[in-house]
Amino acid sequence: MKILWISDSPTVPTGFGSVTRFVCGGLADGGHQVSILGWHAQGQPTPWHNCMLYPSNNVGPNANVDELLSYLRQLQPDVLITQGDIWWWLRYILEPAFANFMHTASIPWILYYPIDADMGENRLPPSWVRILKTVDLPIAMSCYGRDVVQANGVESAYIPLGVDTKVFQPPSDKAQAKQALGYEGKFVVLSDARNQPRKMLPRTLEIFRRFAADKDDAILHLHCDPNDPFARSPEYYYDLRSDIRFLNLTKKVCLTKGMSISTGLLTAQLAQIYQAADVHLLASSGEGFGLPTLQATASGVVPLASDYTASRELVLNHGEAISIRHFLLDHFGLRRALIDIDDAVSKLEMLYQDRDLLTFKSQSAREFAFSYDWESIVSQWEELLQREVSHRRTSLRSSMNTSGIPRDSREKEGSSDPAYREDTTHKLTAEIRQDIQLERTIRIPVTLPLVRSKQRISGCTYVASQHDVPIALALHRIFPGLKVWSTIPLDFSSSLSNGTSPQMKVVQANSLEYRPHLAMSTLALDTSSSDPRLPIEAAKLGVPCIGLVQQREQAQLWPELCLEMPDPIVAAELGRQMLTDQGVAADLCLAARQRLASKFVESEVRVH
Repeated sequence: MKILWISDSPTVPTGFGSVTRFVCGGLADGGHQVSILGWHAQGQPTPWHNCMLYPSNNVGPNANVDELLSYLRQLQPDVLITQGDIWWWLRYILEPAFANFMHTASIPWILYYPIDADMGENRLPPSWVRILKTVDLPIAMSCYGRDVVQANGVESAYIPLGVDTKVFQPPSDKAQAKQALGYEGKFVVLSDARNQPRKMLPRTLEIFRRFAADKDDAILHLHCDPNDPFARSPEYYYDLRSDIRFLNLTKKVCLTKGMSISTGLLTAQLAQIYQAADVHLLASSGEGFGLPTLQATASGVVPLASDYTASRELVLNHGEAISIRHFLLDHFGLRRALIDIDDAVSKLEMLYQDRDLLTFKSQSAREFAFSYDWESIVSQWEELLQREVSHRRTSLRSSMNTSGIPRDSREKEGSSDPAYREDTTHKLTAEIRQDIQLERTIRIPVTLPLVRSKQRISGCTYVASQHDVPIALALHRIFPGLKVWSTIPLDFSSSLSNGTSPQMKVVQANSLEYRPHLAMSTLALDTSSSDPRLPIEAAKLGVPCIGLVQQREQAQLWPELCLEMPDPIVAAELGRQMLTDQGVAADLCLAARQRLASKFVESEVRVH
């Protein structure tokens, strides 16, 4: 069988790259002719493990349909398999030339997809459902993904990701494995998670900080790139090293030496890190599968992850499912989960205190992983392709009339009739536009839900006086994109030991610009009670306000954000929480508005 596979190149250190590597390599070993259009692959077409690897820099949503059509015409595969997020394939669906060629050549389209969140009650955005109905065979990476899709009226196959249980396996001597990394006698918490917003690394650090507060033998190993380009993006402007220093965790948190998102780490080296760990913590807001969780189980490392999406099925019985504290809606209206910090700390504490339980779960985790060995997963691919491809090619041929044009009566999306295609394109484009609400994009530093502002500005912070400058600078070191405004000029040079000062703007106190600027903010600082109207205005506009308990309105409306006395460190800790935990920040804003409303009602009652 001739297969064209499109996804991350097998040579790049990503989860999708790992799937490409094992599945395509395994199918090629089984006698199939496999061509890979590999994202991030460089240079000329080259042989790779009995496959032919073709380079492409048009990654995911930036797909070049003309490039794909050229390869399809050249290679004439029996089946096209694309791996990636559902919405990435929109451009293919909207391009009539692609649909026409696929139907004319009778090439079935298989989409191997992750789903890492739903809209509640297993609902998906209508545009996603339409895309899934367009492809000839959707294949889910998790039971969760399959079940959610089927709840939306789409039949889906299911093949999970896999793991090499011969590489990722428990060490013969755990103490020696720890010693090799300098962790002798330590309780090692591992988190293998990319430095990007969905993985919620600030939450991971906070969980570990609380857990390790009274433990000299606790170590957190973060396997990620602290200089990941994603950490300087509009959605995620975050300095991981500065945050570690701010939380006073320098001696308790270790980063993988030499780790770069562009080069990764040799698999054998990565396996050694897993072998030194006791537990694996994944604080992400949702997972389409969660390959690090599976690698942990194979290594006998007890996994902890959210009680949501695919993570649940990878931790139940042999690991720990962490309860959800808050759900946030992203720009597709999907629920993104913030795991409960207290529950995570409690579960870590339980495993730390009960080493017999830790050993039992470690053994259970290893047993669980065997059914996910790559040899078994490749066999599932082999069986599915043998069963489905020939049948679906025949079905595609039978849907063609003698002139070679798909029948209008065909229910499948993608008919080559121009009027039908134009109507489908308009409908899908409208659905996508309706589904996407960019103001709900989840960011770090957070962008809170709108109240009266047309737009929040991520990291926009009101600094009431010079007394608050050290707080702003501490936060700026963690969030380099922090933007500051005030009603007075501020001098950052006296407190600036290194680096650069934040962007600064002065807005006149009594001007018409004051309230709009406050409405666009995501944090307000006033630890000298310089702005008496701030607590009330912040409550009206939904802006977390940090101030002194001596200020009456501050104490009434924002009790959780009150300081007994000016303390830049404590204030910065509260500020960090507001800028990394959108759930708690939104709760405090809602509580402040409710207290303000109650205060207004009480005053009205007294008047009458």
